[in-house]
Amino acid sequence: MRRRLLLAALALPAIARAQAPRRARIGFLSASTREDPAAPVYLRRFLAALGWREGETLIIEDRYSLGDATATPRLAAKLVALRPDVIVTTGGSETRAMAAATRDIPVVFLQVVDPVGSGLVDSLARPGGNLTGAAAGGELLFGKRIELLRELLAPAPLPRVALLANPNNPITARGTPVFEQQAAQLGAAPRTIMVSRREDIAPAIAAAAEVEAVLVQHDFVMFPARREVAALLAAARKPAIFENRFSPMAGGLCSYGPDLRDNFRQGALYVDRILRGAGPPTCRWCCRAGWNSW
Repeated sequence: MRRRLLLAALALPAIARAQAPRRARIGFLSASTREDPAAPVYLRRFLAALGWREGETLIIEDRYSLGDATATPRLAAKLVALRPDVIVTTGGSETRAMAAATRDIPVVFLQVVDPVGSGLVDSLARPGGNLTGAAAGGELLFGKRIELLRELLAPAPLPRVALLANPNNPITARGTPVFEQQAAQLGAAPRTIMVSRREDIAPAIAAAAEVEAVLVQHDFVMFPARREVAALLAAARKPAIFENRFSPMAGGLCSYGPDLRDNFRQGALYVDRILRGAGPPTCRWCCRAGWNSW
């Protein structure tokens, strides 16, 4: 079952593409690990399709905080010290760290919830400054995820549902009330269980023993541990839904949310435009991204 939704994006102006690629350097900052799909595998692939090949016309300096939010500002500062032509960040914490570290190097973020409300950009139409990228609102899909879990469990009822969330993730404060409201509207009693470290995952899943199903937040504590999360949920016989396809690929039951490959494709387009001489971003709503359920 596949569905298509709209993703808000901040775009750069179109420019001529006749100019041959030069040798360029980009930075890449992720809160995940080098082995995860969040690593720039897809970014490299899409940039290569645009004429930028690592080792020939491109150097990529990548850094990973391994889910440790305290390491992100230090890694951001180190990337800025390398003076790359453009820096790519994966999520909100990395983008905030980079915004604090530089005001002149262009920064392309791949997935940030509410970049206006978080103060990263002035507006979606005219973000200003040196940041641009793709904006997403994953918390808007809590209701749809609960509905899918009800369909999977039918005809059994879904009286209780839990959300595994990281209290240190800024999305949690915004998303938890939405989850609770949408769960209640669908007739399910909500419970939020916090997971701030990898060591908290097993106790959190054990604490969900009394609920019928679980929603798992896409977070750089739980995402690198997605195989462990999927195995623990399966052992506990808890149907769970995730926010993107990489968790079902690692053994999870199903997902409903953005296809992260489209984020990397859009990010590669922005990087390409910057490297070919685009000026400061003047933005507009521009792209559709794939959303999927598995």
